[in-house]
Amino acid sequence: MAERIERIGQVLFRWRSFTPVPLLAVAVPLIWRSRGGGGTAWAVAGIGLCAAGQALRAWVLGQVPDGTSGQNERLIATELNTSGPYARTRNPLYLGNLLITVGLCVVAHDPILLAAVTVLFAAQYRAIVAAEEQFLRARFGARFEEYRARVPRFLPRVRAAGATGGPWSWRRALRKEHNPLAAWAALAVVLLASDQAVRARAAGAPATLRGYGLVPYAALLVAIIAGWLAVKGWKHRWARGGFTEDLRRRLRETAR
Repeated sequence: MAERIERIGQVLFRWRSFTPVPLLAVAVPLIWRSRGGGGTAWAVAGIGLCAAGQALRAWVLGQVPDGTSGQNERLIATELNTSGPYARTRNPLYLGNLLITVGLCVVAHDPILLAAVTVLFAAQYRAIVAAEEQFLRARFGARFEEYRARVPRFLPRVRAAGATGGPWSWRRALRKEHNPLAAWAALAVVLLASDQAVRARAAGAPATLRGYGLVPYAALLVAIIAGWLAVKGWKHRWARGGFTEDLRRRLRETAR
């Protein structure tokens, strides 16, 4: 049974960026039926969870070296991360993912969606983590077993030796995390704007951006897109002629 879970985890690890797609078939109808409800408490709680998850991911990716931390398409590890966030939990990136995912479900304020996403998230990452742990056990042996016995798999320890870790780079974190940050922020704005539009329509407001009260949400979306493009341009040095090179690279990757 354990070997089967590990094999499933290896497949899910490679395709984990795409596994949420089938969930849309369930999520869209649930989100649609819930529009117009919610309120300030739901929005603040949801965005707070998303921000906490994003901060955790930024802490991880602004500190750890390349070749680790599960941002690859296959299981690799040039070294075993045991300090910083990894001194508190063995899977800080996945914990960050969970906080962001649950946060968006809270913004969407649909309990059924929240329950379904939590169950599917737990099932997927149970298999992925099992595959990763088997790989790390084979790669690092007794060192990983000692680390595994000392640090929880998921829920973080409040106090932990070595939790400060090495130097943190905001530039590295921004280069790594501008895509997910822009994605969840834009989705949260769309969810909140859809609530506002449904409430305004029910109140008989004129069907315009201003009439529905959507101008602030539109401005936020524009700001998110502009910020994302600015970071993308900075990362790939578009202003120094890197735009053409970046475009060619993306076209080559798409053609593979």
